[in-house]
Amino acid sequence: MTKKELWEGIRDAFPIVLGYVPLGFAFGILASEAGMSVVQATAMSILCFTGAGQYIAIGVMKAGGAVATAVIANILVNMRYFLFATSLVPFFKDNVPGRWATLLSYGLTDETYAVAFNRYKKKPPTTSYMAGLNITSHIGWISSTFVGALSGSLIANTDKIGLGFALPAMYTCLLVLVISKRTELVVALVAAALCLGIGWVWPASMHNLFNIIIATVVAATIGVIINGKC
Repeated sequence: MTKKELWEGIRDAFPIVLGYVPLGFAFGILASEAGMSVVQATAMSILCFTGAGQYIAIGVMKAGGAVATAVIANILVNMRYFLFATSLVPFFKDNVPGRWATLLSYGLTDETYAVAFNRYKKKPPTTSYMAGLNITSHIGWISSTFVGALSGSLIANTDKIGLGFALPAMYTCLLVLVISKRTELVVALVAAALCLGIGWVWPASMHNLFNIIIATVVAATIGVIINGKC
């Protein structure tokens, strides 16, 4: 590993961590309200590391749902990471050893993917950069969860202090970073329109599970067609 690229990965992770802090903090509070201990909430962030999936699991717990329901919902929501990981393979295969790529890809999230993909269009990926970016982001999520779980019921309503807007704000910033040409803008607009359309046609319990996957596949296909690659 090279120190220079390790620090570049850590540096690029800082904006992600700033977005994770309020989200992880809010998750820790909600996990505490759902009856989870500090250790359980923190362990969930260590082992799962999926903000959307963890929030879904907490919602199922608070509603008295079965464990199987939370597991199935998480599998469906997180299927998008299969697409993310697949799109990174051409970058990794000649630059990062397979064992390291597999291990460090555990830290693949929407945010680390966006930042990494934007960099890999200009520079080849390295083990050092992946480690700095993914591990720093994971530590930020774990730490904020721990602090939120410790806080317990001190903050009853996270929406009142704007924590609920942290996730869409972070996604918007990341989207702006990765759009560099007209095709990418078209793909982003199509994906957004599909998500909104599915949300309007289907009830919330259905579209929350499928809209991301459907929008991703359809919008990406349109992008490939526009580029004349199929």
